[in-house]
Amino acid sequence: MGKIGIVTDSTCDFEPNWYKKNDVLMVPLSVRFGEEIFRDWLDIRPAEFYKRLQSERVLPKTSQPSVADFDAAYKKLAVTCDHIISVHLSSKLSGTIASAEIAAKNAEVPVTLIDGKQASLATGLIVSELAVARTRGASITELKSLANDIIRTMRVFFYVDTLKFLEKGGRLGKASALVGLLLNIKVVLTLDDGEVAPAAKLRGRKKVFKAITAMVKEAAPSKNASFGFAHGAAPDSLKLIKDELRAVGFNIEGAPDRVIGAVIGTYTGPGAFAVVVY
Repeated sequence: MGKIGIVTDSTCDFEPNWYKKNDVLMVPLSVRFGEEIFRDWLDIRPAEFYKRLQSERVLPKTSQPSVADFDAAYKKLAVTCDHIISVHLSSKLSGTIASAEIAAKNAEVPVTLIDGKQASLATGLIVSELAVARTRGASITELKSLANDIIRTMRVFFYVDTLKFLEKGGRLGKASALVGLLLNIKVVLTLDDGEVAPAAKLRGRKKVFKAITAMVKEAAPSKNASFGFAHGAAPDSLKLIKDELRAVGFNIEGAPDRVIGAVIGTYTGPGAFAVVVY
């Protein structure tokens, strides 16, 4: 069995050195402030991004990778790999996988495309699981099956301080009816088949943490379920939700904890945090 290459995109919200360490090729999306264009995670780090986001009068725009970007990635891996598996954020949130699909048709080796139907660390965890399975000798068929199993069972619950960024970025999806809620009404969101959807409406921010904990309890396959955590310049909120989950008996020690990068952060804004469970 020949080597299998793994490709993903920057919205996994992993540090760039993670990809090198785990032999995964990352194709970056871009974020634009006015005429300035930055490659996600490579040219602009989350700390700088959130600082600019709060000071700029005009919200940034994001761009998916081009077909040429994926052409180059697949060509590079074709030198040493017999097959490629390419895993990306939800097709309902970005056209990234559409660019990958066009490039895959002309790739020198077969490319298996996976729509992760998730975003940020949730996509990253799928990629991470595939990288581990590959080191154990999994075949391309086994990797595809593993990815689909994770996608089927994975749930993400996330909170945003304001719906403004999702609304202006056109990513509200099934949650569009929530626009115009009273200021003291807080919303917990999820991804439903890859599309943003409401999970709960609550009066006051303090109730958010217990509500997410209750939803995780219902969604988790066991107390030893796999977890991931991400935040947009909101480490204190992440600590609070972790404390709530520990209090009800979940084992979250060693679970990945990441900062949401510039592209996803364009839509979730500062103050967001997410819990991934599968």
